[in-house]
Amino acid sequence: MKDSERSRLFRRSALALALMSLTSPAWAACLGLGVPKANNLYLMFANTATPYLEFGQLPNSPTSPAQPFALSGIPSYGGTAAALQTAVQSVVEMDFCEFNVRVHATNAFPPATLPRRNIVAVTTQNAIADGLLSKPQRLDTGDLYQVDYSYVYGGTFQSWLGGSGGALNGINSTVTRWANALGGSAALAAANNYGVSNSTTVRPGEDSASRHIMSTGGAVTPENRVGYRRHFSDTSFSVLASNVGLSFKTMWNWDLVNPNAQTAHALEMTVLYPSATPPVIGWYYGQSPAECHSPWKTPTVTGPTGPAQAFHDGIYYPYTVRWDTPNPYWGNGPCTGATGAPGQAIGGAYYHIGATFTDIDPNTTAINALVVKDIRLYGATNNLLSLKPRLHGLDAGTFDPFGSFRLSVFNLAETATLLRNVELRELPRVVGLNEMVVGGRIADANGEEFQPWNSRTLVREAKFDVGQSLAIPVAKVGQQRHVSEVITAEDCQRQRAGDAIADPAPVPCTPRVNVDLFPSTTLYLTADTVEPNATFWDAKQRKYVTGPLSTRTYYQVTGRRLDQNKNGVDDFIDAHAPAAQAK
Repeated sequence: MKDSERSRLFRRSALALALMSLTSPAWAACLGLGVPKANNLYLMFANTATPYLEFGQLPNSPTSPAQPFALSGIPSYGGTAAALQTAVQSVVEMDFCEFNVRVHATNAFPPATLPRRNIVAVTTQNAIADGLLSKPQRLDTGDLYQVDYSYVYGGTFQSWLGGSGGALNGINSTVTRWANALGGSAALAAANNYGVSNSTTVRPGEDSASRHIMSTGGAVTPENRVGYRRHFSDTSFSVLASNVGLSFKTMWNWDLVNPNAQTAHALEMTVLYPSATPPVIGWYYGQSPAECHSPWKTPTVTGPTGPAQAFHDGIYYPYTVRWDTPNPYWGNGPCTGATGAPGQAIGGAYYHIGATFTDIDPNTTAINALVVKDIRLYGATNNLLSLKPRLHGLDAGTFDPFGSFRLSVFNLAETATLLRNVELRELPRVVGLNEMVVGGRIADANGEEFQPWNSRTLVREAKFDVGQSLAIPVAKVGQQRHVSEVITAEDCQRQRAGDAIADPAPVPCTPRVNVDLFPSTTLYLTADTVEPNATFWDAKQRKYVTGPLSTRTYYQVTGRRLDQNKNGVDDFIDAHAPAAQAK
């Protein structure tokens, strides 16, 4: 096959993958619910009046005892309490899905067994006289306190929007619309307790403030409250990610080709990981009908498969990540026409795999790298196929003695390779795994588009001999952060928090500093690995040919706290703490 023909084949394959990516729907539920998370958010739908912390500062909106979640307080709603509670929990889970926050639902006061607790009493109490929809105990700037409380006044929605012609009346009174209303107010108050301020700030390229969780009062129309599940803005997302962490450490997707004439029935990777405890796969590519250009789903991790070994900047353990469970969507639905049956990548087929990895350590100061060392394909009888794709390894970033933050790239293949088209984006939010494909958008897992803080090309082309590595500078300690909020004691006197029909009331506030992760909430890198003289099966010519063969890596890694003095506080906050404490 000539290079021009091979290029056209790649473009056609890329176009097919791009068209399939554009059909990706919003996720119907939070993925990765089994991922370990250190922060626990309790939604308390009490069955009876329950002793609670009193922080209601207005006469018509006490918070103790917490009133029950009783349908008598929202008579325009015609469904069951259980269905509404489940739907509210789902809304809040989706709001906090990408964060290191696990959402629980309970009908009684939660136990004190988990140290980091944020408790939201979701009631049908009416506080229309004060205009309150929700109220936090405090605006916990920097999330200093391990236990926080907040309160949702569901009955206020009934008085405000549940009457004749209202947004929660008649045919508008659905479980989804009520869940959006109650869940949005609960998420806002919970985020206040995690240190996120109310805000209507909108970055260039963002959607309207009325679609953002931390907007309140006149900035949010009734229809926006109930007809849409609001999301965190870029700035709010960045602050929340810094204060509580994200639910993953590294996120990977790959475009690959089977270079063998034989059909591949399984794929394995050997990865290196700096812990004797295996990484956890939270999300993986192939969990919806639109994620269908992968023959497999549900990858598994086994190991360590051997002794620890010195590599790069420390000690690493080998693990095996295996894809062999057939993806029923492969070749079906929007991917009709993909080559091979589910679970099979025929010779010469292009296909896609992906997974998100985390660990049980919620620390955001250091991110454990997962480095791909080898990749293998297996046939119908689990026989090892002779040819395999090539990939470059990537770490999670390290600091050099001069304060530069560098991403290292490794050639772990047995042959020389080229690295091409290394593009890096600093992001305020997380790109969804379903968008890390050819033609994918800068959008979250639910399809909400956003703009990078910046984008740049790191490498056009570099040749890697066997065993060679390259450290690429991407940021500098001391550079300006994308988000920084110095909230002084004087600022605290003016702070508003919680959710209300008009402006919310003042609440206690912690003078403190909010800052985003370094160098951004996530870094998103795309790159091509090219084996210049590969042997591979040309399905069109039905013979083996020799020439350049390319694979593509999509890689997203979380930012981190800078903590040189190891006190558990970002160095930016240490440096600006005196300003925050000033009156």
